[in-house]
Amino acid sequence: MQVFLDFFFLVPFLAAYLVWGLIPAVWVLMGAVILQVAAQWLIGGSYKPKPITLASAGLVLVFGTLTVVLKDPVFIKWKPTVLYWAMSVALLGARLWKRKGVIHAILASQAEGFSAVPARTASALDWAWLMFFIVVGALNIWVAYSFSEATWVYFKLFGLTSLTLVFGLLQGIWIVRSMKTVQGE
Repeated sequence: MQVFLDFFFLVPFLAAYLVWGLIPAVWVLMGAVILQVAAQWLIGGSYKPKPITLASAGLVLVFGTLTVVLKDPVFIKWKPTVLYWAMSVALLGARLWKRKGVIHAILASQAEGFSAVPARTASALDWAWLMFFIVVGALNIWVAYSFSEATWVYFKLFGLTSLTLVFGLLQGIWIVRSMKTVQGE
């Protein structure tokens, strides 16, 4: 259910893009993220919107509004990069000022076993995600400016989503292996 709520907006956006083009699809996207957040608030409990969902929705509304008012798709194309780079800055800030692992804290809050992740692995995890967000933010801009609008839309919907899921899966495998190594010692 959580995955459905997190990715709900992709379906109406893609359908609107295929039928009417990017600017109308941005209108649909803005409506969909409002519905997404409202549904998560209404359902509540573990489905309550996460801070990253709220930040992404806020950026969609700001950059989407700029896109439809100015009729310039460059704004919505920058939205993923701004979000990814903001997450990089947040991770860096937490590491430098609080000396705290954000990704580890998020994982530990989701499942008991993750609290046993070694400190060195937890630190590396934050740095790995920080670098990942910088790279995919840059990759998004490169695709947006180097390829057609359609290529960027499909890359945004399927490429960035797939890259994030694969990177997360690889991180999960790495965490489990590092926990097994510590338990074996």
